Amino acid sequence: MYFGPHKHILSKALLTVTAVKIVGDVISGAVRSIIRRGGLKPDMADTYVWRVQSAVAIIVLIISAFIFIRVLQKIKRSIAVIPEAERLEMARLQEETFGVRNAALNADTLRKLTELWFAILVGVQFMYEVFSEVYRHFALGLYTATVSQNEISGEAYTSLYNLSHGFKYQGLLVALILGVIMTAIFLDDATLKLTAILAASVYLLSSIVPEMTTLTIMGKSIGIVWSSVIFHILDTIGMAVFAIYLRIRYRGV
Repeated sequence: MYFGPHKHILSKALLTVTAVKIVGDVISGAVRSIIRRGGLKPDMADTYVWRVQSAVAIIVLIISAFIFIRVLQKIKRSIAVIPEAERLEMARLQEETFGVRNAALNADTLRKLTELWFAILVGVQFMYEVFSEVYRHFALGLYTATVSQNEISGEAYTSLYNLSHGFKYQGLLVALILGVIMTAIFLDDATLKLTAILAASVYLLSSIVPEMTTLTIMGKSIGIVWSSVIFHILDTIGMAVFAIYLRIRYRGV
């Protein structure tokens, strides 16, 4: 069976979860800036920043999980209205009746894709948050054991940090890329497949080619790790564009 062609269940869920993530990032960044300017000692400021970021990340994950659970419950309730033995016949009748005006995916396929994105944007995202904290401790430990002990120069540490930074994001990025490709396979969409490959290629190049860029703004030096910039663009703006594309391009998705 199919849902109505004007219902956008998966794309709406993806867009809502991405919006929640963006709001969380904005709140986390704003609070981090306030704490940094609060006159606290660096170690204490770092502790408060970590607590705020962790709290925001947990809240975002809980809200995201709630959104997906509600969507999946809605899908399952709608499917349950039709007896299982009659669903295939109902789908055939809808295809014959509505033709090209029918939804692009049937209800069961839509449920599976929604579960896939639930696993990525909640399950894999949770793993990313955990490993981000592990990486933070690794970077601090490496700095303490090398630069502070005059084992290597600050420039060498910066280069090493930049090269290793890509490992922090690669798990979630691979999951996002695979999610887009799996969605493209179900929809038989070559554009999405090529876009996913292009995004992966850009991130790969950003991780191995350019060095960290240092910008001076209002007398303050800011280091830019390009793999981090590319990842966060794909994780937020990229996902929003992906959801909007599904909503505009496909009926009932």
